Amino acid sequence: MMKELHFLASYANLTWGRLCRQRWLLAGLALLCLLLPFGAGAAGEAVLSQGVDFSGVTLAITAPEGDTTPQLLEQYVEGMADVAQYCRFTAMEEGPALDALRRGEVTAVLALPENFIQGVMWGENPDLRLIVGGDRPLESLLLLWVGQSASDMLSAFQSGVYAVLALYDAAPPPGLSRDQVVLEINVDYINLALNRGELFQTRTVSATRTLPIPLHYGLALLAYLALSAAPLFVPIYSGNWLTFQRRLRAAGRGIASGYFSGVIAGVPLMFLLLAPALLLLGGGDILLLGSALLMALFCSLFCGLCCLISDSAAGCGVASFTFSLACLALSGGIVPPVLLPAGLRSLGWLSPITWLMELAAWPMGYRPEASTLACLVLSAAGMTALSLILYHRRVERWEVAL
Repeated sequence: MMKELHFLASYANLTWGRLCRQRWLLAGLALLCLLLPFGAGAAGEAVLSQGVDFSGVTLAITAPEGDTTPQLLEQYVEGMADVAQYCRFTAMEEGPALDALRRGEVTAVLALPENFIQGVMWGENPDLRLIVGGDRPLESLLLLWVGQSASDMLSAFQSGVYAVLALYDAAPPPGLSRDQVVLEINVDYINLALNRGELFQTRTVSATRTLPIPLHYGLALLAYLALSAAPLFVPIYSGNWLTFQRRLRAAGRGIASGYFSGVIAGVPLMFLLLAPALLLLGGGDILLLGSALLMALFCSLFCGLCCLISDSAAGCGVASFTFSLACLALSGGIVPPVLLPAGLRSLGWLSPITWLMELAAWPMGYRPEASTLACLVLSAAGMTALSLILYHRRVERWEVAL
């Protein structure tokens, strides 16, 4: 047993030496792994934390001459802090309001019909006209959403009004007229609408869910670069290195030693690429070296598999790049997870980049899901078994070609 381990160590050392001949390529990749994740994390935080500049919309309200409803709405909306953050109401005559819309001074014009308030109170729901400019589609969509929300709220309130009136009609209390009931119940619902913010709890949701924004993007890009490094391993899975493996087979050595020596040699290489960047992202915690070692083992297995399913360095590069890019998108490393479609977001746990991110963040206090650890172990075992089969076939094919 000791003799076999000594042979495997010697073989891995030779393989490591062959990998290290690509000095300039390794140096460039190491620099990318060190700088890009940190820069991507800072850029992601700047973009997602600062938000976008939105000045809000101005809605001009008009009504028939002598109707004071626009002034009342302008006054009430000022008390709705949530609406006032993005929408300002101003009472105007219809002619000046349309002129202001053409000049771009207001976003839209809301034209109220005659006796609008009375119609709402009695459930008639008179039609409104909303006049918007064709050159501001985003603001128009926002106003459409506001209008739909207001309609839903109005419908709910009217259902409550009708329920109260039905109870009144069934058993009218003495000394209380129906007109007084209509007035008071509508006033109560108006107060409820103005103070509706007390009915909700505000909860801040991070765009990247569990991990902080800079850490999420930094780890995602680091894992992506590590999985995309498969072309580095091509020299130990092709060419005259397989000739060396053929000679070892003639001496009675199996192919397993050749394959595992490549995996073992790839671990320190990937570790040197991952560890410095991981320490930089995680604040220098020494426990991160353990995560870097496990990530290096997984990436070495993955890169070996990419080399074995491809016949050239170009094919290996295309396979690893395409697969890694798809995994990066699925894990939320391009578009934030909260902005992904629900279907894709539910499949994020299938991405190897998600597994590697959770593994890397473990020493930082973010415990990975049990499913993540299971996926890492099962996929590593599956890649090992498949790679051994492909390695055996490649060595046999190379022997026939010779």
